[in-house]
Amino acid sequence: MKKHYISILFIFILSLNLSFAQDFVKMNETGIKDKNDCIKQNDNALLCANYLLSGTIKDNSDDYNHLNALQFLFKWMEASPEFSFMIDEPIVKISKSNTTLLGVYMAAMTKFVLENKDKSKDNQQVKYGSFLIFIDYCQDPKNEVKLNKEIKKLIKAKEENTLEDYLK
Repeated sequence: MKKHYISILFIFILSLNLSFAQDFVKMNETGIKDKNDCIKQNDNALLCANYLLSGTIKDNSDDYNHLNALQFLFKWMEASPEFSFMIDEPIVKISKSNTTLLGVYMAAMTKFVLENKDKSKDNQQVKYGSFLIFIDYCQDPKNEVKLNKEIKKLIKAKEENTLEDYLK
């Protein structure tokens, strides 16, 4: 009888684990057909952003689930009627040597605007807040980001409280 309970408990725990695992392939297949679909997908966009920001830089470039999450995020960002996203010189310089970093930055922008809707209309605040998230990601050793010259400049500007000026 004891073995029976242990088997049932094992199956229950396994099913819980599988139910919480993210399958971004299916999310990506649902698609975003119009602006109303996009607004309905805000929670999924944040889920994708958090997922991308929780993986190492290697995960973000090699894993199929990460690639689907990123693809969904790009579609959502492009269709969003609520938010606008700007890619400008600082991130272009940084991601020139590692294009995967652009995806991390886009996840950071998504996370920032969805968690700070009151600041989402101010492009400078979005840029500053997104770069803070991006820098934290890059500085975390577990994410295995190779700190190039441009990222080191960003980190230094953050540490010296001159990041806003650096980003202008």
